[in-house]
Amino acid sequence: MKALPRAVFALAGALAATSAGRSARAEGPTSDAPVPEREKGPVNVKDLERPPLGLFPTPSDALIDPTMARSWAAAPERYFVSTTFDVGYVYARPRVSLGYGKPFTRWVGIDANPLATSTGLGVYGGLRGVIPHFDMRVGARQFWAFTHTYLPLKESYHRIDLETRGGDKARYLTVEAELDANLPLGPGDVLLRASASHVLGVPEGMSVFEETLHVIVKPPFVWRARVGYALAFGQRHQHSLGFVADLLDVQKRDDSRTIRVGPVLRFVLSRRVEVRGTFVATVVSPDHIGLVGGDFTELGVRYRWANE
Repeated sequence: MKALPRAVFALAGALAATSAGRSARAEGPTSDAPVPEREKGPVNVKDLERPPLGLFPTPSDALIDPTMARSWAAAPERYFVSTTFDVGYVYARPRVSLGYGKPFTRWVGIDANPLATSTGLGVYGGLRGVIPHFDMRVGARQFWAFTHTYLPLKESYHRIDLETRGGDKARYLTVEAELDANLPLGPGDVLLRASASHVLGVPEGMSVFEETLHVIVKPPFVWRARVGYALAFGQRHQHSLGFVADLLDVQKRDDSRTIRVGPVLRFVLSRRVEVRGTFVATVVSPDHIGLVGGDFTELGVRYRWANE
């Protein structure tokens, strides 16, 4: 059972080695990265022998740990269950992962991700694979909107269209594949993202506001690309501040390209706790729906845990 995962990770390790020591910043501000290994000095053998995490902090691994002496990458490869809990301004996203490898660092497995926001409830499930510099997932997300309804087809929409309460509340399924890459370059990382989304369950002749992509979709296909750069800083290069640009294209809507730009940030307080923010505003769009059309998906705290 373990032969195939071990072979996959052995190949991933060889690829990572070619980055000439740049694995210190193998994950960028939008990822589930551990603390960079290169910045921590020699590995303590005792750290490798002891379990990577308990449910609560211990004296050797404080909740807020400015020394960043240990990381998830020090754990052995194994079957595991882990959780990631994101909470912030009007959202909560607990995620459970079952997989094999090193939690949050290098693994393959399954993600399950319920989502609660001020606009509705959702649930995501799918497959995921993570190796240094790359994070790939494929899955499906169901969403039930509290206020947003299906929208009659139009060339352009305004904020008042989203606030109309006369129709049926939106219910839809998004099948999605996404690849994130964080490629070390100079004092930081080049950030790349590509995704393809297929929206299902929308009545014929209607559009819907996709609550995760933050764009009005005439089904079925939405393409997304992101490029940016994040500068690493801090005593161990554990923090990052970057700037990204997004391009979204709704295939069935003419002249529907949306461009967003803005900063992303990540402050790593320990291997458990991070402060994260995404503030990517729309600058080009066929629609005029205000801030709701931007990617302000994170402004809060992330907490992570994995079994021994």
